[in-house]
Amino acid sequence: MTNKILKKKKEGFIDVVVGLQWGDEGKGKNIDELLSHKIYSGVARFQGGANAGHTLKLGDMTFIGHIVPSGCFQKNIELYIGNGVVVDVVSLIKEIKQLKDLDFDVVSRLFISNRAKLVSYLHPFLDQADEYRRNNLGTKVGSTARGIGPVYSDVRARRALLIGDVLRADFEQKEEVLYQFHMNLLNMYKDKYGFKIDLEKIKEAKKMWWDALKEIKKLQICDLSFLIQKRLREGKNILAEGAQGAMLDIDFGDYPNVTSSNTLPSSVCLGLGVSHRYLRDIYGVIKAYTTKVGGGNFPARIKDEALEKLFQKAGNEFGATTGRPRMCGWLDLFALRYAINLSGINKIFINKADICLSDKVKVVTGYKNGRKIFKEFPLYLSEVKNVVTEEIAGWGGADYGVNDKKKVSKELTSYLKYIKSKLADLDIKIISVGTGPDRDHFFNWDK
Repeated sequence: MTNKILKKKKEGFIDVVVGLQWGDEGKGKNIDELLSHKIYSGVARFQGGANAGHTLKLGDMTFIGHIVPSGCFQKNIELYIGNGVVVDVVSLIKEIKQLKDLDFDVVSRLFISNRAKLVSYLHPFLDQADEYRRNNLGTKVGSTARGIGPVYSDVRARRALLIGDVLRADFEQKEEVLYQFHMNLLNMYKDKYGFKIDLEKIKEAKKMWWDALKEIKKLQICDLSFLIQKRLREGKNILAEGAQGAMLDIDFGDYPNVTSSNTLPSSVCLGLGVSHRYLRDIYGVIKAYTTKVGGGNFPARIKDEALEKLFQKAGNEFGATTGRPRMCGWLDLFALRYAINLSGINKIFINKADICLSDKVKVVTGYKNGRKIFKEFPLYLSEVKNVVTEEIAGWGGADYGVNDKKKVSKELTSYLKYIKSKLADLDIKIISVGTGPDRDHFFNWDK
């Protein structure tokens, strides 16, 4: 009898896209571009919640996704919301309806982990109450007030509701217990810190939440870890989409001026329920300059207020989630090296390289406190009093819309070569450089 040797089918892989700055790097556009190569069958969110805001453009259409993964404009791509995500059901249902109005019906290809966490209608009010307390103490962190911090607090305290709970007979009982606990907390903020509880707004939020839950029950809630592992065994590839940025990571950012989740690529495995052996390329996204929104020190910030406002206007630097103006700064290579080492990045996208509003461009290469020059990234950015910078020639608006490397201005070419030289020891490839908001506004750089 001849023994037949069965050839094992080639398994798929997971590539990851994360921001390397303080969020708002333009990851949605890069994810959309990666998906156009037709090598992925799905896109997965693995952390964060509706505090993210990924802007996608297709012709005259613009969509800002807070929960729905960025592959929504690709009609053959499955969309996954992992267990590491905290789900604002009102926002999710609203986005699904917006996409349907744009002729993108995502319901049949959207899969939600039954282990994802549920943002309740009281979580945003708790968020506002705690930010009110912090503001009175002079320690405001600049929360988006979407309830993200409070729901992650509930997760760690083991009292949160799971998405899968909405399908269970005891859901209303569980929700009532959590409601009572949350109201006790709100009353504590009222009695001790003077926070005003708007019962009418709570009543309105509650109705919207329960209405959204009726629609959520109609969606595909499943064991997403099992499904993704199945897809990988079938040889299908998945793109994991990070929210916020490495500098906002709850463990390695400027605590407490951080988001409430781990934003680094290492969170993919825990946020989707997959083994690390499936991870392949790790893509990092930056802007040609740096922006930040929220509390805490921003060492690279442009000191010329008028110039900063020009960057805000030219780059439309207003939060996709909150509308708040972003602080604008020079490219911070000291922070970038820190983020790259934490993330294991091997490929970088650079966005908004078309925006250069000064004859000379500064680049931050180090942090200082008096005579002390930091060799390691500081525990708190408040320790940084000034920065070490280098200056190179600017390029104005000459590169807007350029999509051919051969047509790039010599000044921008020098800037990109400068960045490469400063990161040479990290063996980083610059994949593409964005030169505008449209899909085709970019040029490839490294082969």
